[in-house]
Amino acid sequence: MLDKRLVDTLSRVFNVDPSTITPETSPATLPSWDSVGHINLVLELEDVFGVRFSSESIPTLDSARTLQAAIDALGG
Repeated sequence: MLDKRLVDTLSRVFNVDPSTITPETSPATLPSWDSVGHINLVLELEDVFGVRFSSESIPTLDSARTLQAAIDALGG
């Protein structure tokens, strides 16, 4: 299950309806999720959840599912 804050942040950053966000949401399903959008998303999630992603992990955060797992692992 995706945290509502994650869904809301994805929705806001990529300007899509929250109901369209699923665990499979990724750059392949959201054309606006490009490299700049990815950085904006990561920065926003760090603020929302009070976590810091390692620079090594950022490129691997490529779906709502992997974002949720990373946030959970960091205690967010």
